[in-house]
Amino acid sequence: MQISEYFRDDLVFLDLEASSKEETIRKMSAAMEKAGVIPDADRFFREVMEREKLGTTAVGHGVALPHARTEKLSDIVVAFARLKNGVDFGADDGEPVRLVFLIGTPLKEVNRYLKLLASLSRALRKPEVRAALLKAATPEDVRETFDRAQQEEYSPGLV
Repeated sequence: MQISEYFRDDLVFLDLEASSKEETIRKMSAAMEKAGVIPDADRFFREVMEREKLGTTAVGHGVALPHARTEKLSDIVVAFARLKNGVDFGADDGEPVRLVFLIGTPLKEVNRYLKLLASLSRALRKPEVRAALLKAATPEDVRETFDRAQQEEYSPGLV
């Protein structure tokens, strides 16, 4: 599975301005609806926030993977935002989040969804990947960062 295949230019937001987790997810959901990948931004926002009540999706090191499984999607969708300023997502390490991957998936796509989450998590453990995403100037830079990470051009290892 190539992570980069899930990124569309119109769903990559570099330097998104938001002051809270809720505002971040709401803005990203609205953009996903505008791009035609989700049918109802308000409903998707509520589903993501319901998932957040179960526990934070902040995985540490300034990264969050908010997500929801929903009956309203026919395929997995991913939006990426690099936040202009860090936002509190309730991460265990206390770091504000700057890199947000908002994921929506159909109820029936459990295996592919779990593989995507695992691949993203593996790549985002690498400090070189996070640093590259913080410097990315274009959506293409974001895709290339994940392509390189999956080809192990970045040094392997955990942070």
